[in-house]
Amino acid sequence: MKTQLILAAALLASTTVSAQSNSYFSKDNKIESKLCVLSANEGFSAARKEASQHGVFLSRFSQSILCNGEDIRDIAKKGTTTEVIKTKVEVFAKDTQQETQLCMTALKQGLAPVRQKIGNLNSLKCNGQKVTDFVKRYQNAAI
Repeated sequence: MKTQLILAAALLASTTVSAQSNSYFSKDNKIESKLCVLSANEGFSAARKEASQHGVFLSRFSQSILCNGEDIRDIAKKGTTTEVIKTKVEVFAKDTQQETQLCMTALKQGLAPVRQKIGNLNSLKCNGQKVTDFVKRYQNAAI
């Protein structure tokens, strides 16, 4: 069973945006400088992964490298701060087929009424997704 629902949105359901527009860079080619930049721009885990490839150990629990006088872990916390911006999504039925109406029922009333009607939820697809995934993704959308 294939169903088509139309999703209208200004953007995606949620977009991650960096809270800081700072982009850190290094003035030299030292591994420590590279790790500081990586930690600030991509997070401490990325810096640890790169460090291990160069035989450098970065501890999550104790100070190991200073970046401009600041601990590398603190730089990572400042540089990777993100916030989630949610946009409104509107879901509406494209047609009046039974499958489409079941998808709309699942969004409005939950999965229980749909399960009573068709039994096996795995047989229902909404916009190419399992009905359970579809409901998780769009349950708070405007209908």
